[in-house]
Formats: sequence, structure tokens, C-alpha cells
Amino acid sequence: MMKRFLYYYLRSMRLYYCFVTGTTTLYGVSWWGFQKLSSSGTIRRSEWISVALVLCIGFLSWGVNQIFSDYCDRREDAVNAPHRPMVTGALPARPAMMLSGVIMLAFGVVAYCLNPWCLAILAVGGLLNIAYSICKKIPVLNCLIYACAISCCALFSYSAVEGGLPPWNLIQNVLLYVLPAHFLMCHNSYYKDVEGDRLAGIRTLQVIFPKRLSVVVSLTGTLITYGYLFMFFSAGAARPLGNNLLLGTLQTALVTVLLIQLLRSIVRNTYHRTTCLNCQFCVAMIFSSMMIFFPFGLYLEVMSLVEIGILFNWYRDEKE
Repeated sequence: MMKRFLYYYLRSMRLYYCFVTGTTTLYGVSWWGFQKLSSSGTIRRSEWISVALVLCIGFLSWGVNQIFSDYCDRREDAVNAPHRPMVTGALPARPAMMLSGVIMLAFGVVAYCLNPWCLAILAVGGLLNIAYSICKKIPVLNCLIYACAISCCALFSYSAVEGGLPPWNLIQNVLLYVLPAHFLMCHNSYYKDVEGDRLAGIRTLQVIFPKRLSVVVSLTGTLITYGYLFMFFSAGAARPLGNNLLLGTLQTALVTVLLIQLLRSIVRNTYHRTTCLNCQFCVAMIFSSMMIFFPFGLYLEVMSLVEIGILFNWYRDEKE
């Protein structure tokens, strides 16, 4: 029974999505690392341990929180994803919620030991997560609240390893480059849920308007976000990526290919494939903004995209 419970618990975590919070957490850590190496030129062993703990929390937080999300979304999931373990009863709700609660508590204790201010950021993220569930029926606002909640991972990770509150320039970059990636990911995830959302009274752009308008939003949002990055690189503010034409070209080509594949799968209604591409595209967008101060992230990005694809093969059932 325990093995069966753990199997369906891990399955419900949807581990391929963990790269979204994991990459966002890495954004804050990389920002801190760049500042640290620029000032002192070295990172102590104890700081590396803090980095490892923070990255572990950031990576697993999506999956642990997904259990709460599945419980709250049981009504629409009964239509959109009737084969999910929480819906079918393969994963009992009460013990799964208790386990997630215990893990979240452990994350909070570790965060407090690293820096008490982290709890404030975690609390903001938690409140935004609750607000998302409440405001999910309001188009555009639902995606914005979701994006703010996930973007807190970058602020949390910086605060945890630095030992203080995140600086304004980091917050500004998160708002300009990280938050839009999460907004688009949330928006793009609604295409497959139109039927269930309509029955549940959830008003997304995909429910209210024809699909072509939502596709225009997806494309326009991506171009605007990449426009910000292009202007930043062109102004010479990006070091060393601003001086590395090859790296910038490869990254742009990678994101462009993912965007074309994502939009094509949306137009063709192949929404199961869209789920994987949407996750990969979000991760690639975050890595794009991270390369301003983490130029070698391209190699880690490619590994992440491959691992997302491998993990997604565990979910061949479109109704899960």
C-alpha cells in the first residue's frame, strides 16, 4: 500500500513541471552568485550548502504544491483530466494533503534557518497561490496572480542565500523578464481545459473569445518579452552575453523553434504535446533572461529541456 501511495503521489507531482520552479529558483541563486563573485571572487563552502538546499526546495515545491492544486481543482479535473490519481481515487486525498503539509513545513523550517525573511516571501507566495484559486474565474488577472506567485521563487532563493531582502534591481528584472514567462505559461495551459473550465464557470480568454485571439496573445507576449531582452543586450548592459554573438544567436534560435512548435501544436489542437512544449518554452524563456549574468546556462538549459521531455513520457494519457 505504501509503495502504491508513493507511486501515485510522485505521479501527481508531475515532475516535469518542477523545472519551472527549479529554474526560477536558479534565477535568484545565479543573480546572487554573479554579485558575490564580482565583489569577493569566491563562494564559501557553507554558502554552497545553502545553495543546494534552496535549489532542492525550489525544484520540489511545484510538485508538493500540486497535490493541493489537484484537490482544489477536482471539479474541473473530472472533465479535463478524469484519469488523474486524485480524481480516480488512486491517490487518497487526506494522506496526500497531510504529506504535502509536512514537507511544506520542513521547507519552512529550513528556510527560516537560512534567513527568517524567507518566510515572509514564502507567505506572500502562498497567499498569491490562494488568491489564484479564488480569482481563477477572472480572465487575465488569473494568469497575472499565478505568474506573481511562481516568480516569488527567484526572490526567495536570493534572500535565502544572501541572508537579507532581495534588492530592487533583482525585483525589477524578475518583473520584466521572469514574470512574463510564467504569465504566458499559465495562459498557454488553458487551451486544453476549455471544456472543463466552461462547465466550472472559470472565465479564461480561451473560454470567452475565439482561439485565434488567445494565440495572438501568446505570440505578442513572447515578442514583447524578447524585445525587452534584445534592447537590454543591445545597450551593452548584458555581460558577458552582450559580447557573445554566438551564444545569443543559439539561444534565440532555440526559443524561436520552441515557440513555433508550441503555437503549431495549439493551432492543431494537439494539447497533450502542448503541455510539454509549454513547460519547455517557459524554462527556455527564463534561461534567456538568466544568461544576462549566467552565460553558461545554455548547457544547463539544454539538459533541462531534454529531461522535461523524458519525464513527460511518463504521462502518455492525455486525460491525466
